[in-house]
Amino acid sequence: AMEGSRELTFKKESVVRGHHISKTFWAPALREELAVEREEGNEHDRYAVAVRKDGRVIGHVPRGSMSKISWFFLRRGGNITCKISGKRKRGHGLEVPCFYIYHCGSSKMVSKLKKLLA
Repeated sequence: AMEGSRELTFKKESVVRGHHISKTFWAPALREELAVEREEGNEHDRYAVAVRKDGRVIGHVPRGSMSKISWFFLRRGGNITCKISGKRKRGHGLEVPCFYIYHCGSSKMVSKLKKLLA
C-alpha cells in the first residue's frame, strides 16, 4: 500500500457471544480473524449480526445498539472483521473477548462510529 493510504478503521473492544453453542466445533485462537455478517431470518433478533468461521456461525455481536449499528453498517456495504483478543470467559453464557474492526470508507464514518459506539 502507498504511504498515506492507511486504511480507515475503527476498533471496538467487545466479545463474541454464544460460545457455549459453538464450543464443540470452534476453539478460539488468539489473533484469529473472523468474518462478520448480517444474519438473515434470525427470529430472535432482526438486527442479528453473526460471526463466522469458514461460513459457519460461531457466535454473535452482542445484542442491542452494538448489533444494530453493525447491522446497518454492513447493510450499507461496510465490512467488519472480528479479531480474537483473549480466552473465553463467562458472561452472557460463554463469551470470547475480541475487537470488532470496522473498515470505513472515510474518516467521517470513523468519527461517526466513534460517537455511536462510544
